[in-house]
Amino acid sequence: MLFSKILVSYDDSELSKKALQKAAEIAQLDDHTILDVLNVVTVPTNQFIVGDVYREVRESTLKFGKEIVGRTEETLRDLPNITHTFVKEGQPVRTILEFADDNRYDLIVIGSRGLSGIKEFLGSVSHGVVQRSKIPVLIVK
Repeated sequence: MLFSKILVSYDDSELSKKALQKAAEIAQLDDHTILDVLNVVTVPTNQFIVGDVYREVRESTLKFGKEIVGRTEETLRDLPNITHTFVKEGQPVRTILEFADDNRYDLIVIGSRGLSGIKEFLGSVSHGVVQRSKIPVLIVK
């Protein structure tokens, strides 16, 4: 078994779609590999978003995160492997790493850049994950 549990960081960007596809290819090498997809949402906060407005913004943000991971179902449906999708709230790098550690993944697959539009080789999230991860990280370009 190459990897037993693979975590894909997914934000619906083109490179996260490629990362999901690459993770699915790796998972297909062994029917016992678990492939999970994580979308991290950051709920905007400032001094003007309070009370009911904050709750509505948070619920809307989490709902959108669920829609994003829902878009992975077509890719995941044909896999013989066990797959799950998750939406977590928090700072992306920290949340991805904590989730991977808490759930004992042995590989993180992430796109080299996400939705920020920055045209560097590595985006801030992928750079942070690869720099701080205790497990192997596959960066898909």
